Amino acid sequence: MHTALTCPRLEALPGIHSFKRGCLLQAPFAARSARLTPASSRTTFSSAAVVDTPLKEARSTGVPSTVTAPRIARESLQTLEAQLDNGAAVGALRRFNQNLKNLPASSWGEKLRPVMHELAYNLESFNPAFTAVLLKVQSTIGHSDYVQRDEALRLLVQPLAGEYGMHNDEPQGKTHRQLFSEFSQDLMHESLESLLEQGARPPAGVTLFQQMMQDIMSGGQQSEIVAQASYALGYNLAIEYLADYEKTWMLDSFRQLDARVLKPQHRALTQWLFLEVHAEGEAEHAALGHAAVTAFVPAEHHDLLQSAMLDHDRDFAVFYNHLADLLE
Repeated sequence: MHTALTCPRLEALPGIHSFKRGCLLQAPFAARSARLTPASSRTTFSSAAVVDTPLKEARSTGVPSTVTAPRIARESLQTLEAQLDNGAAVGALRRFNQNLKNLPASSWGEKLRPVMHELAYNLESFNPAFTAVLLKVQSTIGHSDYVQRDEALRLLVQPLAGEYGMHNDEPQGKTHRQLFSEFSQDLMHESLESLLEQGARPPAGVTLFQQMMQDIMSGGQQSEIVAQASYALGYNLAIEYLADYEKTWMLDSFRQLDARVLKPQHRALTQWLFLEVHAEGEAEHAALGHAAVTAFVPAEHHDLLQSAMLDHDRDFAVFYNHLADLLE
């Protein structure tokens, strides 16, 4: 029988409408094993109807401007998020966590070495991706509404700042890289620096990073600047939404591995903060990403959002299927 892996409880954020994930809260792990539909090819979105016209020119010529267009509805966005619940990445995460919590007592350390290298690279690679999303939205100056652009940026910068231990009204804490380093050393009984020096460059982490940056910086191959920002916001939301599954399940799996294998070997984990911070915080980050989309993205970019979210879903699945392979 599968152990229940549940979605974390998500509180409403100040100034943000109550956000509820598409997944069934408190649903057992096995109940989430619905049929997966991998995105084998990128969804395309035609930008022919979107004209790259500066705001002043758009208003003077009568060309429809995305500035005054209706924003994407929360209900429509939740429908897109629900597609991720049964997507390729969730299937890969499920497979990875099954392998992680069932690692054999005799070879768990050997199998985890390349996985920890991949995770270290992947963790840091999201920061330039988040920065690229901010750049795409900020670059719509003169093409998007001042208030809507500012609100989206205000929401987006919070998870990025949190990666460096910065939170509102709190002293700066440890960066997430520091927390991961402490967790890795506690688990592997050697410094993260030593582990990284001894391993080859992580192929899956490098590939995912390159794909993320290519997709975000190209704006999904869109030519119009607001459409590029909409794509980037959809991609960012997929990152944060799937990270909630990723870190919640990873914490649960390491707890099971610790109880079944590590404690009997007198190697019980003591540095849980990295996993706990992410398991508790990713739902809030997903809510911030959701709110940034509804604050900025025009309703006419619905299909573009879907394209962006499925692009990351597919590429994240490739990454975690590789990690699952390493644990077999």
